[in-house]
Amino acid sequence: MNTSKLKLFFTLCVLTPLAVWAGDSIDQSWTVDSDVRISVENVAGEIHVNGWDRNEVRLTGELGDSVDELEVNASSSRLQIAVLNRDERNIDETVLILRVPEGAIIEAFAVSADIEIAGLDNEKLSATSVSGDVEIRATSQWVSIESISGDVIFSGQTPRISAESVSGDIELSGLSGDVEASTVSGDMEIEVGMMDKGRFETVSGDIQVSTELSSSGRLSAESMSGDVIVSLPAEQSGVFKAQSFSGRISTDFGTVSHAKHGPGSRLKHVVGNHAAEIRLESFSGNIKLQSD
Repeated sequence: MNTSKLKLFFTLCVLTPLAVWAGDSIDQSWTVDSDVRISVENVAGEIHVNGWDRNEVRLTGELGDSVDELEVNASSSRLQIAVLNRDERNIDETVLILRVPEGAIIEAFAVSADIEIAGLDNEKLSATSVSGDVEIRATSQWVSIESISGDVIFSGQTPRISAESVSGDIELSGLSGDVEASTVSGDMEIEVGMMDKGRFETVSGDIQVSTELSSSGRLSAESMSGDVIVSLPAEQSGVFKAQSFSGRISTDFGTVSHAKHGPGSRLKHVVGNHAAEIRLESFSGNIKLQSD
């Protein structure tokens, strides 16, 4: 058995060391504010965060054998958790499970680890993983999700979200207000209620967006080699613009014009109030603008 001794630090009024062992289970609790700020970092393994109706954080899980130190700094308003390993090349999986107040502000970071967050109703939520999936089911006023070599999934409610993925898909639902999403070599599927501002970009994946624009809303979607599909209510008003260099454009709004010489097609159509604007572009993919 690995006999490396760990130090688990927590700060309430003073710093107190507790002894734990690599590979052992964790079970610690702290009394905190209802809107406590929590940051958690884990290299390899899993991070699970779930909200509950207590002003208390409970940390459970299991440390990997490669862990050198589990560092926890805690006060009533701030909680910081970091898994530190002895060797960056040979890392065993550590599983962290947190029960937190529903209003806790969360910032999670992982490498080679999945992140799952659920059951929150807070002001801000941020989650980033390298080589791992990120899945969030929560209500938050502001959400930021990123993954490299992993999928990004959000369902719940938020008026503002930013989502990024490299070599992974993006799935977002329960949105409104401002939405921004980008992916490299991944597809995205977005469902938004009433959108004020939306920007969607992909290099080699498809973009699929279903929404309704507010009277002064803006929606832009760009893809290099993927298809762009946007669904809007039949009564949507505004300025509709679409352009593709070598792909096809099909639309339920207006008429498509084609270049006289060489490839390329475009759309410009105006309905009712001119304040809202929809702009779609694709280099070699198809564009479809359809009514619900």
